[in-house]
Amino acid sequence: MNQASHSGDQTLKAVSLMTAGMVFVPLGDSFAKLAVESTSYSSFAVAWARFVLGMLIVLPLAAFLGSFKDLTWRYVIAQVLRGSLLAGTIVCIITAVGKAPLADAYGAFFVGPAVATLLARFVLGETVRRYQWWALIVGFVGVVLVLKPSAVVAPGQLWALGAGCFYGAYLTATRWASSVGPPLAQLAGQLCVGTILLAPFGYGELMSSELQSPAYLFGSGFCSALGNLLAISAFGFARAATLTPLVYFQLIAVTVLGYFVFRDFPDAVAGAGLLIILLAGASPLYLHNLKAGSVNTPTSAK
Repeated sequence: MNQASHSGDQTLKAVSLMTAGMVFVPLGDSFAKLAVESTSYSSFAVAWARFVLGMLIVLPLAAFLGSFKDLTWRYVIAQVLRGSLLAGTIVCIITAVGKAPLADAYGAFFVGPAVATLLARFVLGETVRRYQWWALIVGFVGVVLVLKPSAVVAPGQLWALGAGCFYGAYLTATRWASSVGPPLAQLAGQLCVGTILLAPFGYGELMSSELQSPAYLFGSGFCSALGNLLAISAFGFARAATLTPLVYFQLIAVTVLGYFVFRDFPDAVAGAGLLIILLAGASPLYLHNLKAGSVNTPTSAK
């Protein structure tokens, strides 16, 4: 297998992992929305429960598989950074979905890919190709069609905007830290950091009375942990600029979940926007493979 073919396989693997992760993350947010709407818990308490449950699932598994061997202080620093950014993301997005419909909240959240691409270019020094910039722009046009924004800012959209900024920074930090430890160790580390940071806000609220809606809290924690594990794994195989447009697939998942769980039916304009988002997310992969295929043509002819 030549280098270009290997690169194409790595990219395909990264895209598959990232796409799956971008389905499980909004599924976790859907469980969180159900928890906020059916209980008296604040978004901080639901976010803390999400971290605790994820940590209880992942930490023993990571220890059993030996994922914490030969880790350095760079690993610790990276997890403090990533865990802090993810805690900010989850608190903001849970607050947002508690105040607005799922799709509306996610509209403002999709500032994240643009933030991640800018940070990848100017902080990590990655090369961002022209078609990757266009993918982000076209994807955002699709988001506008889905949301049909008006002059009035809907409740929760500012919280969602904050969540998108945190998440864009988290994606970039994940790419920067992709080599500091195995994916399972990184996920366990960020969950431990988030649990510690949010404990002063969530512990007393959750432990002061009988646990409410445990199934929703468990679903939120499990799906979030799985989605982030898949995303962490993906960033070990491809550049941040290649993967960040795929974050737009979360809006596809959100629309499907809204249809089946919250009875939110998209109209024709929103459907067109979803198609545009799908094309924007897939186009970087297609163009990457097209270029790789042109390089591989002489070898294939043999």
